[in-house]
Amino acid sequence: MDKIKYFEKIDKDLLNNRALNSHEKLIYIICKSFKNAPRGCRISHKYLMIRTGIKTKAKLISHLDRLSLFGLMARKQIDNGTCHYVFDKPTMQEYIQHNLNKRRKISLSKNRHKRNLDRALSYPNIINIPKVIK
Repeated sequence: MDKIKYFEKIDKDLLNNRALNSHEKLIYIICKSFKNAPRGCRISHKYLMIRTGIKTKAKLISHLDRLSLFGLMARKQIDNGTCHYVFDKPTMQEYIQHNLNKRRKISLSKNRHKRNLDRALSYPNIINIPKVIK
């Protein structure tokens, strides 16, 4: 029995887009190929890193952020490592707003922690121990 081969139709504007690099184009094509899956496009960062050859999660996330910036797709984390990717504009706006709110909360939490740490270090009974250089 022969394996069924699937083809993904890609718009030539995507291929000719000079603003996107090759990794971003490949990520977009992979995600778009899962668009019609029963539960939508739900792909983990690990899967995308394996398929694209990207070595670090930070680099993958920067590519995904650029795709969102150009309005090609948006993502929302649904599980620890899995994201739901969408391509229609109204849902993209909803996901982008969700991510902005999430990042704002994280930033506020970090700032609060830093203020508490600075306040604790300013107490007179705290002795700062300098690093010893050998």
